[in-house]
Amino acid sequence: MSISSEAVSGGKSSNELIGMAKEIVKNMFGKAGEKILDYLVSNGYIAEERIATSIDVRSSEARKILQRLSDEALVVPDRLKDVETGEILHIWRLNNTALKSFILNRLRKTREKLELLLKYESEGSIYICRTCNRRFYIDEAYAYGFQCPHDNDVLVEANNPTTIANLKESIRKINTLISMIERMQSGGGKV
Repeated sequence: MSISSEAVSGGKSSNELIGMAKEIVKNMFGKAGEKILDYLVSNGYIAEERIATSIDVRSSEARKILQRLSDEALVVPDRLKDVETGEILHIWRLNNTALKSFILNRLRKTREKLELLLKYESEGSIYICRTCNRRFYIDEAYAYGFQCPHDNDVLVEANNPTTIANLKESIRKINTLISMIERMQSGGGKV
């Protein structure tokens, strides 16, 4: 995950939080997730019945994304009466108060995965296939008889200090971001 250097140095807290949330949602759901979040930020809500006409995303795909974002508490379902037609619309609103915790939770999950990967890289033996560059943990290499299951080349032990250094640097950057976000004003107001 790459977050802008402006975000790391601080700045307009609610705009920075929205920018970070957009980046996370784009990484999670691709262009469709980005369109949905952009629409929510611009309009405050999105009506399920009008998703297909409001943004260029299939209704079923948008509902899945909105449900996952609801599981993360980033959006909340609601109902709204259309003044013109009188029909009840099922809408999704951006939960501005949960913006900060959504980002922090995602960053912490990413940090946990990187720390686990760092542990495996540092403590465990990693084997690599020189032909396809696939990496295997020692138990996988042993199970395959130290031969790559994809091209039958011999697996050799890899000692990659660059990978370890990159993982440590990524964890350090995430820790810096987490500290910076924790110091930001809570995004409870209008964004």
